[in-house]
Amino acid sequence: MTSRASLIQMAAAARATLADPARATIVGGRSEPRFELFHAASSLCSQKVRTVLHEKAFSYRSNDMRILSTMESDGLVAAEHYSPAYIRLRLVAARELHSEYVSGYSGRTSVETEGFDPCVVPLLVDYDTGRVLADSQRICIYLDSVSHEPVQLVPDAPDARAEVMRQVGIVDRIANGALLYGFHPDADLRPEALKASMQTVYDYKVMALERLIADNAGEPELVAAYRAKIVKESGGKKVCRDPAFQRAAREQTRQLLIGLERDLAAGSFACLNGNAFSLADAFWGVNLVRLNYLGLGSMWDALPHVARYADVLARRSSLCKEAIQASLDSMPHSRYMDAMADCRSEVPA
Repeated sequence: MTSRASLIQMAAAARATLADPARATIVGGRSEPRFELFHAASSLCSQKVRTVLHEKAFSYRSNDMRILSTMESDGLVAAEHYSPAYIRLRLVAARELHSEYVSGYSGRTSVETEGFDPCVVPLLVDYDTGRVLADSQRICIYLDSVSHEPVQLVPDAPDARAEVMRQVGIVDRIANGALLYGFHPDADLRPEALKASMQTVYDYKVMALERLIADNAGEPELVAAYRAKIVKESGGKKVCRDPAFQRAAREQTRQLLIGLERDLAAGSFACLNGNAFSLADAFWGVNLVRLNYLGLGSMWDALPHVARYADVLARRSSLCKEAIQASLDSMPHSRYMDAMADCRSEVPA
């Protein structure tokens, strides 16, 4: 646990790294909310956390960070979530996790299986308990434990809880990084503007990180964090055009969706089967929106239960705002999102 005064100071320093102060806002009605979230509108893991915050109706301070390093007219501009102030705050969360740093690249983002990435979003600060939490799955479970009102996302009943958490774990195994950043050898249906930005994304990441290592040579913790990140991103560059790796990522995703079809048919979970909306629905909803954005919605053309599930989830207010609308506002236009945008318009404000 870290003192409230220290957390306030560290979070303020991290917040100050936002180039545009307008991206630091208060969500909800409290002027001094209990929670502070560092995230990005386009970040899949951030969308999961914001969906839960929306479902729980929690007020929070929102810091929407720029998470791609870019080459501007006056030189390289590092991603905001690489800033030393943010990494120092994130390392507070790392000490609670007791996890080794990420040491390679799989295309997945699960801390449980891949290790701790010190240079990503989201990150949650709870000022009431003095805790800083990393990893979207961990954050979401924590938020649900704070209050079961107005909705409880992780059931108390052992069997129901086990199934919800099993589904959450399945979603965590989807190689979303590979699907977003990778150049698929067959039909690459990502928006052209997205593909263009991905041509140099790894080079700019590594360049920014190397510069930060040089600038912060006197802080061994920061240097170790940046070096771990370089290992991961260098691994991503090696496989982003590897046909076998990219095909395997798609095939694994297809198999997980086939498994979802079976589970939906069995009625063991999911809000479309008459069960209460759960964390599994939130996680699947965000991921199905992302797969659709990438042009991979055809993966469930022959999976009627998954198709219906995606349609139902697209009408959930939290997912409309935090996954669909956030993607429309923060990412290059994808024509595959047009139908989901229509679904969004049907949901009451």
